[in-house]
Amino acid sequence: MTATTNTQYRSLVGALLYIAVCARPDIAASVSILGRSVCAPTNADWVAAKRVVRYLKGTKDWQLRYGDPDGKLVGYSDADWAGDLKTRKSTNGTVFMYAGGAVSWISRLQNFVTLSSMESEYVALSEASQEAVWLLNLLEDFGEPSPKPIPLWEDNQSCIKFVSSERTTKRSRHIETRQCYIKELCDAQVLNLMYCPTTEMVADLHTKALGQVKLRKFAGMLGLSGSSR
Repeated sequence: MTATTNTQYRSLVGALLYIAVCARPDIAASVSILGRSVCAPTNADWVAAKRVVRYLKGTKDWQLRYGDPDGKLVGYSDADWAGDLKTRKSTNGTVFMYAGGAVSWISRLQNFVTLSSMESEYVALSEASQEAVWLLNLLEDFGEPSPKPIPLWEDNQSCIKFVSSERTTKRSRHIETRQCYIKELCDAQVLNLMYCPTTEMVADLHTKALGQVKLRKFAGMLGLSGSSR
C-alpha cells in the first residue's frame, strides 16, 4: 500500500474511532482491531475497514436509547484470552449500563500477556472496577447517587472465586498487585461480583468480532435501536 493510502486508512480509522467512542458501542471492538494496523495497513485491513463503514451505513438510524427511569448502574466485564494472534495479548471488554442503555464501554488490548483465561478475565475486571468507581463519583457529582454495591457481571466462575480467595498460586502470582483492588472494593461493598452466562454477556461484543446474530442481539441489549423499533 502507498503512503497516501496509509494516510487515508489512518484517517478512516480515526473517524470510526470517534463514532465508536461517542455513539456506537457496537463497533468498538472492530475499530480497536483496525487501530492495531495503522502503522502498516494491508489490503485486508482496508477491506475490513470498509466493511465497518458499510455496516454503519446500513444501521445509520440506530441510536442509544434510555427508557428505564428506574435503571441503576450495572457493569459487565469480559476478556478474549490471547485473542491477538501477533502478540497473544488478550482484549478487555467492559460495558456499564444506566437507565436501560450503555453509558460507558471499553474495548482495549491488555498491556501484557496473561497465562490463562482466568488471569485475562481478572485483568479485565480490574479495569472495570476502576471504571465503576469513576462512574459512581460522576453520578454523585450530578446528584444521582447509585445504590451500592454495584452489580458487576462476569462469565468466568474461576475469576469470581479467585477474588475471594486468600491464597496466591504460582499460576497467578505474576498478576500485578493492582488487581487486588477488586477484592478491596468487594470487601467495602462497593462492587458485587455476579456470574453471567456467556450467552448473555453483553461485554463479549467488545472483546472480538462476532457474527451478525450475536452482534444484533448484544447491540439491542446495549440500548441500540433504529427508528422503526
